[in-house]
Amino acid sequence: MSSNMPELKVARLIQEHELEGMGNELERRWTRAENRSSLRDLADYFNRELLRTVLESEGATPLNGEVENYYRLLTDDEATSGVKQQVRNQLEDRGINVDALMADFVSYQSIRTYLKQYREVKPPNDQSSEEDRIEQKRATIQRLANRLVRVTEQSLSELANTSRITIGDFSVIVTVRVHCSDCDTQQPVTDLLTNGGCACEA
Repeated sequence: MSSNMPELKVARLIQEHELEGMGNELERRWTRAENRSSLRDLADYFNRELLRTVLESEGATPLNGEVENYYRLLTDDEATSGVKQQVRNQLEDRGINVDALMADFVSYQSIRTYLKQYREVKPPNDQSSEEDRIEQKRATIQRLANRLVRVTEQSLSELANTSRITIGDFSVIVTVRVHCSDCDTQQPVTDLLTNGGCACEA
């Protein structure tokens, strides 16, 4: 660990929430030779464990799969606003400040900085550069999709408020899918990036 590194978000959360062994586990998952976790996988793992710890600190005993389901619905861009609000209500009923919790969720960039600069480790063959490029493209696509959702919601709300259209309580869902004509497969672009491509032979 570098003695000159300022306190980083991941390191701070590990200390604040007493996530014992988390640093070693993140390093182990990132550097193992087989089934190595990506930075995004590690960020999701960290955030789920953070959510579990916060629930337990409020006296809750999460059921099997409950933490994973809460986290998926809170962070999945395809989950409707109504579903997200329902999850928020359930967590708030358990005494959790959901806004503060989600502000503490870390990104893959935070995990990368923690591992590479704070713990000074590298994955086998240092494949992080290729992984980073894929994650950057994924983030760019997701930002554009999120912007389209916001613009559409705002436009529909303005039209409804001025009685130009009639619409009830609505949600806007944007899914970017990629169709490959060579292997005739179709999948969300996020799955395509995660899977490293489609069904075509390399």
